[in-house]
Amino acid sequence: MQQQQVIDNDFDMCVKAFFDQPATMILIVGDWKTGKTDFSLLLAERMLKLGIVSKVASNIETKGNSITFISDLPTLREWLYGDNILRKLYIFDEAGLHVHRRRSMSAKNIAVVTLMPEISKARARLIMILHNLEGFDKELTSTVWCKGLIEKDNKYHARFISFTKPLPNGEFSMEFYPVPKTNIPFDPYALAPFKLTRPTQIPSTLKDKERQILWEWAVNNKPIHQLGLHPQQFNRIVRPFVKKVLQAETKSDVTIQR
Repeated sequence: MQQQQVIDNDFDMCVKAFFDQPATMILIVGDWKTGKTDFSLLLAERMLKLGIVSKVASNIETKGNSITFISDLPTLREWLYGDNILRKLYIFDEAGLHVHRRRSMSAKNIAVVTLMPEISKARARLIMILHNLEGFDKELTSTVWCKGLIEKDNKYHARFISFTKPLPNGEFSMEFYPVPKTNIPFDPYALAPFKLTRPTQIPSTLKDKERQILWEWAVNNKPIHQLGLHPQQFNRIVRPFVKKVLQAETKSDVTIQR
C-alpha cells in the first residue's frame, strides 16, 4: 500500500479535501484549449504522490507507466475490480461529447450513469472533463455522485468549487494561479475515445503488417494518428488494397456475366 505524504501546501490540501471522500466524481469544465486535460493529469500526479489513490487509468493516451490507457467499458470494469483493495482514479476525457444531454436515453449515456454506483463500490474516484455543464447529462450532475467541479478559465488558472463541504479555507471555493503543467507527457491533439465494447482483436491469421493496420482502422475505428501514421503513409497502404479489392470484384462480375 502506498504511504501517504505529509501535506504542507494549500493546493494539495484542496486536492485531498476534494477527492478523499466516498463516491467522488469531479467535473473539470472549460472552453477549448484552457488546459483541462493537462490539469487532470496534474491532479493524478498529486493524488498518486499523496497516496489518495494507488492506480490511475484514462481514455487519454500518455507516455510512461503511471497511467493505464482504457477506452472501453468492459476493460474499465475489469480494471476497477481487479485490485479491489486499492483506491483508483479514472479520468474520462471529452466526457461532455460522449455523454451529451441530448442523448440522455442513448446506450452510452445509460451505461455511464449505471457505472456510477460501481465506481463507488470499487472505492474509485472519477474525473470527467467537459466544455460546458449545459450540454452534459443532467443525471450525472447530482450531488449523490458529483461532489464538485473545477473551472478552467485558461491554462494558468483553476477554481475549485465544492458542492458538499467547505474546502480548507473554510469556503466552498478556492482559486489557484498560476497552476503548473503536468509532468506526464501526452498529445493534446489526440482524440479520447470511449466505447461500450472491446476492440475486436486482430485475427492470428492476419500476419501482414499493413493488413493489421487496415483492420485497426476499419474494424476498430482507430484514427490515423493513433496508428502512428502520417496521412500520406496511410494513403500508400489503403489505396493499393482498395484497388486490389475493386479489381477482384470487377473481374468476378465479368466472369459471372460470361
